[in-house]
Amino acid sequence: MFAPRTFAAAIRAVALVVFTVAISGCSLNTEVDGPSTMFISSGDSQTGPPNTMLPLPLGVTVVNQFGEPLEDVTINWSIDTGGGSLSTNTTQSDVNGVASVNYTTGPNVGTAVVTARVHGLPPLSFAELISSS
Repeated sequence: MFAPRTFAAAIRAVALVVFTVAISGCSLNTEVDGPSTMFISSGDSQTGPPNTMLPLPLGVTVVNQFGEPLEDVTINWSIDTGGGSLSTNTTQSDVNGVASVNYTTGPNVGTAVVTARVHGLPPLSFAELISSS
């Protein structure tokens, strides 16, 4: 049978081993390099006549998991419906995490959808109305 001091020392040793194993399996992810969220910052839901550049650029902001803006993130832009043209198909976010393009409406009245994509994030779509008046 164990003496009280020996038993207590054995329990402390086992507790120390269990604690050491438990914390060695834990990790804190402090990786903030990659984008976590992208949101529309300007230009959604504008109206313009056919074949006309909309007054506000279509803009997105890209942030990390702590909500801090990310610079030099590539944003790919595409026109999904409605035709027209973009000032560029690819942009980089600036020091504030913002990237934007200018959109010139297509020739036909209706809704145009322009989409911004960042690798690893859900795409964002801008809905613009091409109107005859």
